[in-house]
Amino acid sequence: MLILWRIRYLDRTDKQFKDRDLFLDTDTLPPAMRAAVEIAVETKTSQSEREFLKYRSLYWQQKPQDVAERWQAASKTTTFSIPNYFEDETGTEITLYEMGPVLTGDPTARFFPGSAKQHDIDLMLAEPTPIPLVTVSLTQDEIRLLGYFTRDFAELSASAFMKDGPGIIKSSGYVLLPFDVAPVVETAVTDDEIRSFVTIFRRLYMNDEPANFRKAVAVYVDALGDHPHARWVAGVASEYEAHLASTPQHARFVQAIACTFTTKRLIDVFLYTQYAHQPDERRQRQFSECLNQVHGKRSVLTWMFLTELWKCGLEIGNAGRVIADWFKHYCDHHGVLPDIVNSLRQDHLGLGSVEKKEDRKARLFREAVEGIEMELWKQAGRPEGGPVQFRAMARDQLKRAQEGEEEG
Repeated sequence: MLILWRIRYLDRTDKQFKDRDLFLDTDTLPPAMRAAVEIAVETKTSQSEREFLKYRSLYWQQKPQDVAERWQAASKTTTFSIPNYFEDETGTEITLYEMGPVLTGDPTARFFPGSAKQHDIDLMLAEPTPIPLVTVSLTQDEIRLLGYFTRDFAELSASAFMKDGPGIIKSSGYVLLPFDVAPVVETAVTDDEIRSFVTIFRRLYMNDEPANFRKAVAVYVDALGDHPHARWVAGVASEYEAHLASTPQHARFVQAIACTFTTKRLIDVFLYTQYAHQPDERRQRQFSECLNQVHGKRSVLTWMFLTELWKCGLEIGNAGRVIADWFKHYCDHHGVLPDIVNSLRQDHLGLGSVEKKEDRKARLFREAVEGIEMELWKQAGRPEGGPVQFRAMARDQLKRAQEGEEEG
């Protein structure tokens, strides 16, 4: 595997940002180190990206054009970068706090990444202020509301869809997309796992749910008043609302699409036609209108829905973690136990612990094949190569036996 790691660096001499391209050919590494690096690449997530820093010394700096032939000849290639990781001209990491003084000469200057929103900046610039607990007194209704919100938020955060993401859409092996071919949606999660996520998401999304995201934000902001964390949570909630009111972002990257429907409409038509309800005539018409705007490409519309659904989950998660953490401390400090019904996964730890029938059948078949191949190997005088060389024969004999055929 040939890896390109592009690093953004700040040259202190001319105060300019530049790119540094690092390469690594894992075939040159010892077997254990090669396996460790390739596993890290194959399982990379936004939470694990900084783990690559421990392999920094293995990479060599090179211009892409100088390794073009090697890149073309490699059996497998991949590229990545680490957002908000920067170096200086010497290859030493430089933090956002250090960049401001370097760029301006002012030791009090602060540098913020382009992705920072105003509420992020306000929180980072705010004076450290104790988060109120003693002076806050929630009503029983508010405690119950936050109890159910934190219960469902925990389930949302732990879901497979939240962890593995919305997947990708491909066309003839490439990420989208011309419209003259049939694109395909590919996800790491199953249809059942998506449906499970939607069930939980709906409780936090729908306005008529008793402990939805909007209501939890309102209780938290009211409890903390003008505290910087309350202003930040309110800012995240405002960003969430703006996201719902905007056109799905990924529509801009798909050729020949000019969508007029909002993210909220996209989510609603899937909820009301695919998941929470059987569609009435109005919802079915709305679904068809959205589908027509992507030229009837059902996979494109589904991909857009999954992507926007996941992004809304992230926004709920960003504020939800702050709310849930504060609420836990509030309950601990005041000796409060919310009067709520726990989720099934909390009360029944045995759910999912029994082996599925198909898995058990496959395991028993595999174990039987291993036993038969061992006997065949012994009968053959234990030749070099071990029992595995008899696996195909063992599998064939077992299949014929299961079909009721006599051994020839």
